[in-house]
Amino acid sequence: MEANQFFRFSTRIERFTFKGGIHYIDVPDEVAHQFTTSGYSRVICTLNDAVEFHCALMPKGNGMFFISVGPPIRRKAGLVLGQSVNAAIRQDDSPYGQAMPEELAELLAIDDEGNRRFHELTPGRQRGIMYYVASAKGIQTRIDRAIRMIDRLKLKRG
Repeated sequence: MEANQFFRFSTRIERFTFKGGIHYIDVPDEVAHQFTTSGYSRVICTLNDAVEFHCALMPKGNGMFFISVGPPIRRKAGLVLGQSVNAAIRQDDSPYGQAMPEELAELLAIDDEGNRRFHELTPGRQRGIMYYVASAKGIQTRIDRAIRMIDRLKLKRG
């Protein structure tokens, strides 16, 4: 696979039937297998050439894969259940599988213990903190969240 090679496909917004089921798009087998055969499932997805986001190819359990399309992404793209969508995915080569919020990166650069503890976490927990910090709308709120999360990590011993 070439670096930054896009794989394009058409699909529609679906929703799992279980209570509180998430919205998702199916990824065609021939596209999913470009990423899953190498064990690499973090991708960057673009919907309708308008909204780009970091995500994972997740197994549906029947050999097929899907990408979760949460409320913030659906709102930004103006997508509703059942709507057709043009999707493009490419390999996510970022160090964390998600964009590092500037506020968190700055804090980690000046806090050695916080940086060490952050990097001791699993990649999924790192992404969770990054998502939490980045989801705040205001700069000061992102700074406060970054400080709060790193302080919590430093309080945990062991």
